[in-house]
Amino acid sequence: MMKIIKLSVILLTAVTALSFSGCNIINELFGIEPSRDWNMESRTESAAQSKMEEYRQSGADYGFLALKTDAERRVYSILDAYVSSGISQPFVVNNDDTLDNMTAIFELYKSDHPGVFWLNDQYSYEYVIHTDYVEITPLFSFEGKKLTDARKRFDNEIDKILAGAPANGSDYEKELYINEYLINHCVYDEEAAKEDKVVANEQNAYGAIIDGKAVCEGYTRAFQYLCDRLRIDCVPVNGTCDDNGSGNAGNHIWNAVKISGDWYYVDATWNDFQPASEDYKVTDIERHQYFNITTKQLLRDHTINDVYGSEKKFDHYNSMVPECTATEYNYFNKEFISVSDPYNCSDLLEALAKAASNREETFEFRVSDSVDYEQTMQTIINGAAYEWFAYCNSVNSDDCQLTDNCKIYSYQEMNVAAIGLAYGE
Repeated sequence: MMKIIKLSVILLTAVTALSFSGCNIINELFGIEPSRDWNMESRTESAAQSKMEEYRQSGADYGFLALKTDAERRVYSILDAYVSSGISQPFVVNNDDTLDNMTAIFELYKSDHPGVFWLNDQYSYEYVIHTDYVEITPLFSFEGKKLTDARKRFDNEIDKILAGAPANGSDYEKELYINEYLINHCVYDEEAAKEDKVVANEQNAYGAIIDGKAVCEGYTRAFQYLCDRLRIDCVPVNGTCDDNGSGNAGNHIWNAVKISGDWYYVDATWNDFQPASEDYKVTDIERHQYFNITTKQLLRDHTINDVYGSEKKFDHYNSMVPECTATEYNYFNKEFISVSDPYNCSDLLEALAKAASNREETFEFRVSDSVDYEQTMQTIINGAAYEWFAYCNSVNSDDCQLTDNCKIYSYQEMNVAAIGLAYGE
């Protein structure tokens, strides 16, 4: 499940030289003047950061802070004024080294504004001969009334989603709600991924929220935007991944979230597990395998690009890359019963019996870090599991009786396991 490679459309056009100075050229040429608050020449960096915090619902503007020069921050700020207004017209930047980093500036702006779904991943610019400026034209996927209507639909749907979030829940509970919503309401757009180009809205939050289909970038933007609205610090993380074990690394994007002061990685795209067969029983493990994991766990099948400003060259830079070492809010640690002694686990027996009484398809548990995983699983498979099933059958009604057709699935890398529950007629 890859991130589609983004395209930059570059138009080199010779035009008549014009004489101008400063930001006034925007108003003189196009009749549009960004808000004075966004004039970087009259603001300190701390003031800029304060304004960015006010503009966004929550979170930190890591993309803005990753920029290296005042010229880059000025481009970012002017871009924000145009994108916020919904007007797709050229703006002017100095013809200097900033131009070489334009793609990264657009990327970092989008990393701070996941709800700006109408800004395309493409842009064009014109190089003006004999002058010291360049015209940059951001491209929008929606404009005019279509944009107004799309924003209204998007905002209304976001409000409905947020209304369902646990009002007094912890950040972990709210984050889990977002993950569950996306994997239950959005499907991975296989056709768009095969096209390897932008087809519709699959790379933005609108696609994930309104269209109900997206590639990894759509999942990531939607996840981040919902976190922002619930005031959970969240950033996108660019890198690569191995496509279904093929050995071919492709661009990919996911999130990092801060829960109770610690950073965790979460990949909602890969949590939306798509079985190859309708007969396959998707377990709770597969739907949360990448929910609040450590850097070490992530790097088993993901690689992480460097932050903007590194000497390495990437298609997509990161605004920041947190080191994730905490495990307290890993999904399996929070939600699964932990087993150390398979013959002395009354809490697991009660939970398994309850799952069987509800005729659930699967039951998941965790093997304690304090014991050997393989040895513990062998003990369960070779005897303990039969005692578990016998206990469940002794306390449940006849129509909830477990049979010998129950299957045990091992996930050693995550220290967890699942039982596929089978019932008698």
